[in-house]
Amino acid sequence: MSSSAIVKVSLVFVALSTSTAVVSAQDDPCANYHAAMAYWRTKDATPVTLVLTEPRTGVEIEMRLPRNFTGNRGNLTDGAQCQIAFELMWPQMTAGGLVDDNDKRIPDRMIGDMPAFRSLTIDILIAREPWAPWMLAGQYCQQQIRLGELSDRPFGLRAMNDRVGWPRHRQSDGSYRSMQELVSYPHNSANVFFFIDDDPEQMIRIHCAKGAPRCQLHGHFRGFQTITFINGDDLANWRAYRDEVRKFLAAHTVRVVAPGRAADHGLHGAPSAALSACMWTMEKSVGADTLRAMGFR
Repeated sequence: MSSSAIVKVSLVFVALSTSTAVVSAQDDPCANYHAAMAYWRTKDATPVTLVLTEPRTGVEIEMRLPRNFTGNRGNLTDGAQCQIAFELMWPQMTAGGLVDDNDKRIPDRMIGDMPAFRSLTIDILIAREPWAPWMLAGQYCQQQIRLGELSDRPFGLRAMNDRVGWPRHRQSDGSYRSMQELVSYPHNSANVFFFIDDDPEQMIRIHCAKGAPRCQLHGHFRGFQTITFINGDDLANWRAYRDEVRKFLAAHTVRVVAPGRAADHGLHGAPSAALSACMWTMEKSVGADTLRAMGFR
């Protein structure tokens, strides 16, 4: 089995491709994917009840809050969801639907000699994808081996460069400059960040598109994987984003069904010595029994 078996990618399309295999099309809230995921905002404050179930583990959450928090069309209707998405004003954590689109960003800096905008909102996605402590540990170890790691830890994060080329940004005279020249540290050196801790509840991964002002903070909530789109220029405050999002989600969660089955971690037939060594440094967060069951000796 490929070593990628321990990496559980949290993108929504992966969740759909795996989850729909075990749910009949008639009952699957993701069956009409494009309609469910369509971008949508509303000022309507009528409460809506949203239920998200992960069929492989059985974990389920039910949330209730005004419709003006919703981030896609599917979440305007009560009941089972393909994904739960919210748009909030940051740092107020108020409903994004109450604010006109023109008031959701401001020009606040220059990229070279061209103005750039900063978003005043964050987007929160709860994917129909299970979470387990070994997932982020596996992602970190594989990427650390493949990409290497910066010697220092900006904002307490382990930082890596995904080796994708840097885009160029158009300037006022029509010329183009590399974004690596135009952004500040650590964004000019790394775009993949991990917080690794003995407590798996604290661990997160952040991926920033090179040169883009938004980053994806990958975390978890009640057994589901989450993605929060944050302002990349505010990376120093990643803990505030992580913690405030969890508080918001908890405040609007009215029912939780704990997982009835563990997420499948796969088995490594012959893991490399480097991968095994890295994974065993995660023993406190993953657990020795789980590491052995995954094929690490």
